Amino acid sequence: MESGERAPVFVGIRHHSPVGARFIWELLRERRPACVLIEAPADFESLIDRLADPELKPPFAVMAYTTEAPVRSVLYPFAVYSPEYRALLAARELGIPVAFCDLPSSYMLGLQGAVERYLDRKRDEAAEKKTESATEPDDMEGFWERYLEQSPTLEDYLERSRIFGEEVRAAMPGERFEQAHNAVREAYMRRVIAEKIAAGIPADRLVVLTGAFHTPALSAGELLDDAALQKLPQCKAELTLMPYSYRRLSSRSGYAAGNLAPAYYELLWEALAAGKPESHAARYLSALAVHIRERGGLVSSAEVLEATLLAESLTRLREGVYPTHEELKDAAVTCLGHGSFGEIAEGIALTDIGTKIGHVPIGGLLTSIQRDFADQCADLKLNFGPVAEKLRLDLRENRRAKSEKSAFLQLRRSFFLQRLRLLGIGFAALQGSRQQDASWEENWVLSRTPEAEMQLAEAVLKGDTIAHAVSFDLQEKLTATEQIAEITELLESAFLCGMPELLQAAVSRLDSASIDEISIEEIARTAKILSRMLQFGDVRQSDVSVLRPILERLLLRAGLTLTDACFCDDEAAGHLAKSIEEIQRIFSVEKGLPSEKWEHAVRELSRRDDLNAKLSGLATAIRLDLGDLGEEELSQEISRRMSVGLRAELGALWFEGLSLRNHYALIVRRVVWESLSRYIDAIPEDCWQRAMVFLRRAFATYTAGEKDMVAENLAEFWGLQKEQVSEVLNAELSREESQALESFDFDDF
Repeated sequence: MESGERAPVFVGIRHHSPVGARFIWELLRERRPACVLIEAPADFESLIDRLADPELKPPFAVMAYTTEAPVRSVLYPFAVYSPEYRALLAARELGIPVAFCDLPSSYMLGLQGAVERYLDRKRDEAAEKKTESATEPDDMEGFWERYLEQSPTLEDYLERSRIFGEEVRAAMPGERFEQAHNAVREAYMRRVIAEKIAAGIPADRLVVLTGAFHTPALSAGELLDDAALQKLPQCKAELTLMPYSYRRLSSRSGYAAGNLAPAYYELLWEALAAGKPESHAARYLSALAVHIRERGGLVSSAEVLEATLLAESLTRLREGVYPTHEELKDAAVTCLGHGSFGEIAEGIALTDIGTKIGHVPIGGLLTSIQRDFADQCADLKLNFGPVAEKLRLDLRENRRAKSEKSAFLQLRRSFFLQRLRLLGIGFAALQGSRQQDASWEENWVLSRTPEAEMQLAEAVLKGDTIAHAVSFDLQEKLTATEQIAEITELLESAFLCGMPELLQAAVSRLDSASIDEISIEEIARTAKILSRMLQFGDVRQSDVSVLRPILERLLLRAGLTLTDACFCDDEAAGHLAKSIEEIQRIFSVEKGLPSEKWEHAVRELSRRDDLNAKLSGLATAIRLDLGDLGEEELSQEISRRMSVGLRAELGALWFEGLSLRNHYALIVRRVVWESLSRYIDAIPEDCWQRAMVFLRRAFATYTAGEKDMVAENLAEFWGLQKEQVSEVLNAELSREESQALESFDFDDF
């Protein structure tokens, strides 16, 4: 603007500032301008009617996102006290035209890509700069609240925000790319201002609402003409409204333009709107006291009153108008936390940030994935209400149904819910089945929550529909992992989601990964998932026969590498034992699997003395279950393993491994307890304590009823009453005894 010309009214704000929201409302009522320009992408004007919808409940956000890879997005969140939102509502109420004046989101997203490429080249410098400036937002927030939130009049606020913007601009020029980015945006804002004036709006009847940082640059400077605009990088962009939360709005979540305490600032906004700004102190401290009491803390009304008086005293000492957030926290720590922040930390977090989540009416949901969700819910007759409801699915074909679509309704529901679950969209939570390993049953809890609405809206960054988003997500994860167990889990996800094309891609990745070196633990984890899929394939109408050769190859490798893996310590043996049992369970479930190599390896492990004793005992138990071990050989093995000529812990460890499977099969065999009785009778006095520690640990896995049966067997050999032996066996370990078993040092003997 030339000197002496009438100029627009520039209002500098801090995003999500209650005082900015209060004074923009006051300014519009007093001056009744001909137009209000708001700093937001110009293409957001298509959403103005939706943003003013009374059914729209803050916090919410406008999201702009690219429709082609690489997917990028920009979010513009609004709270009930955001100056831009209050300006929009006031203007609509007063009949004042509203327009947005920042670069359209297509250019914002295009420039975002340019910034990302620049940061890739300057990664280390950018990280250093980020670290150096980490404390600046906190300092600015405290300064803004003390000197601008407490502005007594509109004129004071406008002057203070102008000075604030100039000083911040001079003190924090930013990196070169930041300067260039801001210069382009400000040139576009000046262009929009000039266009409004050229259209006949008197300059002094134009209100321009922008961040205080930009305000000093808008009164003069070059405009961004069409030629310059066409040279900017641009991406095709779509827009949507989505619910938002105070947790995400908080700058503690990483949102640079947020504030530290969104819920606190809502209290301040309500106090300012009511004309009683000082009342927010008592409300804040009272709310904090409630949160502390709900978590078991002791806070009296007198302490709340003391904290309020202390905060007001701190305010007068610092020449403030009413307590700031920092003064309220100091008073709360002193009076409610008794000098300890830790006592009230959780209450502070809830009072500062809160759990509030906004609401967007159905008409405001614009993305293709939201429409796809609604269409599928209608087709599958699924209702997600605000109250959680249970849903039991029987995935088997309904042979009484009149159409194929109806016959597999429950299965299609499962596919849909599994896809939501994979994407992390919390409309449905999978519960445990009432019947163990019931392949045909699923139990879900359905509920429609604002948080899930947010997750659904954000999922559009992965695809236009839920199926496309799942495909993108799984393909991305498959590309990123090399671990065979993780690939198998992704394979199962594709299976559960009913996506055969992804299933084939995951099978190919698994097939190539299974050639590499794999541990027994990874084989067991992978084989368990493959076995489960082979069992459930028919129920889920999926052809998974291609998995069987992979499973056979993995189990063959398990047989070839088992004995080498059993050269291990006791801690590793605990994990390996679970894997061995899982592999053995798969052989028992999946009939027809080639088991010769595995059984040979188990037999060798059972007989060898140089491998881990606990795992050798487990192998012996497996042979016993398979009928591969006769009574005479079992007696010889027990006598050999539990000989007083060997270290006591080796015999007891072997017996512990033997006891890992089918206790009843041991209890009914007299030879086991005869051998154990002879072993105990023959233990030398100097080895007694040592052996008993290990034996007691072995018996810790038996139930009380099983111990009673063991006691009956031993009592017969020892000439004692069954009750006497049972009392000793069933005596619970004290805490000290349990700790001693875990950390026993036999070098002390």
